[in-house]
Amino acid sequence: MDKAVLRRLARIPEPDRGRLTAAIVDLRSDPEAKDILPLTGRTGYRMRVGRWRVLLDIDFKSEKIFVYDLGPRGDVYK
Repeated sequence: MDKAVLRRLARIPEPDRGRLTAAIVDLRSDPEAKDILPLTGRTGYRMRVGRWRVLLDIDFKSEKIFVYDLGPRGDVYK
C-alpha cells in the first residue's frame, strides 16, 4: 500500500476503517470473491466496500495486489 493511502485510511472513522482494512486483507485469500470490477477509461480495478471505493492493481501472474487509492465513491475517481 502507498503511504498516502495509509494516511487516508487513518483519517477514516473507525467502523468504516475496520471494514476497509478487513476487505483489503481478505483480498490475499481470494481476490475474485469480492465486488471487484475493472475500471473504464483507465487501467486498474475497483473494490466496493459500502460507500467506499478501493482502487487497486492486480497482477494475476505474480499474485500481487497494489492499493493505490481509496475514498468515498464521489471523490475517489477524480
